Amino acid sequence: MSSEAEALRDLLRVVVEALTLPSDVNTDRRIVDRAMWVQVTVKGALKDAPEDLAWNAEYLRRKLTQEEAKRAR
Repeated sequence: MSSEAEALRDLLRVVVEALTLPSDVNTDRRIVDRAMWVQVTVKGALKDAPEDLAWNAEYLRRKLTQEEAKRAR
């Protein structure tokens, strides 16, 4: 694996860590839901082959679009 790819994977690991909120934090449900989706997406990207990164990004975009459409109703 190239050092560039490993650097990207390391960055994604840090993002997951940053978005993992303590369960006792009282915060807006929407932010918690989005953080969960980001965490699931990035964890999936870390497990998948690099060529599947685009699929993971598209999954997250769909989740956000669905959430925004639901809120607009």
